[in-house]
Amino acid sequence: MTKTRLLRSERQNKYYWKCIVKPLCDHTGYHKWELHNQLKDMFILSTTKELDKQDFNQYCEEIRAWASVDLGVHLQAPNEYK
Repeated sequence: MTKTRLLRSERQNKYYWKCIVKPLCDHTGYHKWELHNQLKDMFILSTTKELDKQDFNQYCEEIRAWASVDLGVHLQAPNEYK
């Protein structure tokens, strides 16, 4: 029997665009799609569309850590997102 992996949720997707991409665009001046593609290249090397919930959480965590250390930008954690 194979285990079904659930793709990321709509809430995760909204969190990504509002709490990760938007603040980083504001900080860097990149357009949202330009930044999104840069983040994919830096952290996953493929599409985010096929990431399951766990992998998408890990992807966001890696971006949050990078933004904090390399850019000095605090990005909201999922539990801070309303």
